[in-house]
Amino acid sequence: MLKLITSTVIISILVVVCELMKEENNKLRVEVTNFENKATTKVYVSVFSEKDFLKKSIQTKSVSASGNKVIVEFDLPQGEYAVSTYQDVNANGKLDRYFIGKPKEPYGFSNNVKSFGPPSYKDCKFALANEPKTILISLIN
Repeated sequence: MLKLITSTVIISILVVVCELMKEENNKLRVEVTNFENKATTKVYVSVFSEKDFLKKSIQTKSVSASGNKVIVEFDLPQGEYAVSTYQDVNANGKLDRYFIGKPKEPYGFSNNVKSFGPPSYKDCKFALANEPKTILISLIN
């Protein structure tokens, strides 16, 4: 009986410690509009930290482009982020560009930043705190 009680107490303590150690994630909802309505295309949405902005995303998700908007949700720890998105019109899995670097396909950034050349992280960043956050991005065609 003592072994059972001891085991139960140890398991209970471990469960509590694991719950306390678990990092609390927050929901980020990205709504993308103004994409070309073409069958079988996808909209890609990527979340970045400052360190790897526009180089390596923390998470990337894709959804089929349909209707007049798409919604992509992420679960992320509290912090500061920036989002980049594009519509893969020709379904080749990448953002195509002209020889000068300008995107050929619809694209956008958090805060709806429009700039000549790649935007800065500073202009695109937003804070994700302890409550769900929704950001709206209208693609540039």
